[in-house]
Amino acid sequence: MKKLFGLVAAFLLLFGLLAACGNEANNKNEDSNKQPVSEQADENTNQTEEVFPVTIKDASDTDVVIEKKPEKIISLIPSNTEIVYALGEGDAVVGVSELDNYPEEAASKEKVAGMELNVEKILSLNPDLVLAHGSTANMWEAGLKQLKDSGVTVLVVNDAQSFDAVYSSIEMVGKATGKTAEAEKLIQDMKSKLDDIQKQAATISEEDQKTVFVEVSPAPDIYTTGKNTFMNEMLEVIHAKNAVSDQEGWVPINEEAVVQMNPDTIITTVGFVDNAVDQIKERTAWKDITAVKENQVYLVNEDLVSRSGPRIVEGVEELAKAIYPDVFGK
Repeated sequence: MKKLFGLVAAFLLLFGLLAACGNEANNKNEDSNKQPVSEQADENTNQTEEVFPVTIKDASDTDVVIEKKPEKIISLIPSNTEIVYALGEGDAVVGVSELDNYPEEAASKEKVAGMELNVEKILSLNPDLVLAHGSTANMWEAGLKQLKDSGVTVLVVNDAQSFDAVYSSIEMVGKATGKTAEAEKLIQDMKSKLDDIQKQAATISEEDQKTVFVEVSPAPDIYTTGKNTFMNEMLEVIHAKNAVSDQEGWVPINEEAVVQMNPDTIITTVGFVDNAVDQIKERTAWKDITAVKENQVYLVNEDLVSRSGPRIVEGVEELAKAIYPDVFGK
């Protein structure tokens, strides 16, 4: 997230929202720009385990060499943390951001990042690998350089704004942690679930398609998401029409414009204020909007729809159930 809606909103959205990783080489082929990566078969499981060192071109276009399997990992953003845990490497995590809350055990890890990057704290934890993120890499450029200059391996994971980009993030973290087989399985599971959702959505006729307004920052500085955003792609998956699909990116909008749109459903991801749904319903100017009159205003879990990690498909399911309860179930 690059727009500021106010300090609190910016802080939360920065980490919630959310470069393809280098491909594996095998024993028979070597990429001239990368060190060779070999694979060792596990006769019992038929899975493969990468043999280190490995080289990964990260989101900063840097060839990052990881000499050995990381035993102590620091994650600077919740989406990275969720990927690491989903790959079965949660025990290796020693530090996270202040916004990390999933899985539950991640919240008990040392806090090393908030609005500021605590370089001293990170160094004290002596990590083998720091997983940075494209959304904050520029803001923390000086701190990340200090870590690198101190001999810490820093990998900048891409700021995923699409399903394909999320899959690339998972592949990158999987390769960095020696969990390529687990990463591939996770991706295939996500694709399968998303395919099931799309099949259900295909039963929705054009005349039953709903127009949806998504509020990601509340009044007085209302922001929504237009085309070329992850939220827009999620709405397309469930056959819903984004009310601002004619605009691009993160869009500031006034109340009268939403009245003119007259959406069928209003979705808010504003979980950091009390009674976000009631606040929307109580706006005098919006009393005649179809979504308000028909009580079709819903709060969805911001973490699920904004964190570009393994649970993003759950976010799509939550959106689908809110917008089309008759099709997807409440």
